[in-house]
Amino acid sequence: MFYSNIEAVIPEKNIVCISPHYDDFLFFLGGYLIEMKEKGLLGGKKFTNISTFSRSNYQERDSEGNKDASLKRVQYATGIRLIEDLECLDALLGPHNYFYRIMGEEESQVRGKVLNEGEGEMEMAFGSYESMDAHDKEILARMKEAAGEYMMMEDTAIILPLSMKGHIDHFIVREAGLAAAKEAGESRRAAVYFAEDKPYAGMMNDAESKMNNDFIVGNNLVDKAFAHHPEKILELAFRHYPSQVDEVYNMGIRERSRYLRDLYHVSCECDRLYQYK
Repeated sequence: MFYSNIEAVIPEKNIVCISPHYDDFLFFLGGYLIEMKEKGLLGGKKFTNISTFSRSNYQERDSEGNKDASLKRVQYATGIRLIEDLECLDALLGPHNYFYRIMGEEESQVRGKVLNEGEGEMEMAFGSYESMDAHDKEILARMKEAAGEYMMMEDTAIILPLSMKGHIDHFIVREAGLAAAKEAGESRRAAVYFAEDKPYAGMMNDAESKMNNDFIVGNNLVDKAFAHHPEKILELAFRHYPSQVDEVYNMGIRERSRYLRDLYHVSCECDRLYQYK
């Protein structure tokens, strides 16, 4: 369902985004935040970003360096990515207008995951329960416990990834949050939402789209579409995350926004969240 009233998309006051990587807050919530800001509604919200896989060695256009998981490399890449993230959140929300939590988990390639080319478009480490090793399972357990604490918070929205295309880090965060929500059961006080992962959302093949739709149907997720601002998101991405983004982001974000516009038969560009009931 398309919501012309942006306030109705996330009615909760406290918004907690559990981001797998440093740039995911922008791609999960950026369009929503820009629309809220344009309507003068951001002042009534409190935001927390949780950076999950915050020990990184990844830098765009550095294939050889991305194979290096040494402490020196992690210090170098993590420092750059953390500052990029803080600068982008400052631009979106204003300095000191949000809380920022670092979980300190090792990103996929630091854990030794092989980066595959997503249909020749971008590097990523795919994964599922079948491919998870003992380290991954330990992370999932820690994330489930952390997410469980937020499930008990009143007037709170928890934002998780849908894990489109199946990046292993996104998959772990999604499954940890979903398991925590299910375990909380009727005692859960927080609302749970799943965001479309970008730019992956605009790059799925038919099999990946089916897997995504099966997850949505299997968990009775309810769609909430709203006005998006893809060009502003891209401008923020290329300005604040130069170590991460390349031209493929243009395609992934623009294509998805136009696809959703046509799907909901509206005149504006669109983004979408799903609510777990």
